[in-house]
Amino acid sequence: MAMRVSMTLPCFIAALLIGVEATQACTCMAPANAAEALYKSSAVFRGKVTKIYQSFWETVGFTRTGNYRVKFEVTKQWKGPQARSIVVVTRLSGEACGFLFEEKKEYLVYVAPGPANIETGICTGTKSIVGAEQEMEHLDRLVNKSSQ
Repeated sequence: MAMRVSMTLPCFIAALLIGVEATQACTCMAPANAAEALYKSSAVFRGKVTKIYQSFWETVGFTRTGNYRVKFEVTKQWKGPQARSIVVVTRLSGEACGFLFEEKKEYLVYVAPGPANIETGICTGTKSIVGAEQEMEHLDRLVNKSSQ
């Protein structure tokens, strides 16, 4: 009986640990202001979320990045290639430095520069459009000033 218990406990612990990924809390700092966020971003836009989904490979379990794709209908763009719609990648958790987007809501999105130039999260300054009017006015002034 003692041998049965001694083998059961390690098997139970191993079963609990299978598939568990190591996680770390997000430790970045968002840019201090709109000018810094604009400078550090590869694209900046205002957009409405039209769809949130995972890649095919995530859906079938071949990859486990935790990344989601968020499709936006762009209503205004300050920086980056002009487009009617943009898909960005993020995690849907602030603990993973991602941003919790919701469908049909609008956001001010700062896209992080990188190999794919399509990632965003809480470290970039991305935020809900609610309360971001002054920041968008500041972006207008910054972009108009630099184009003169």
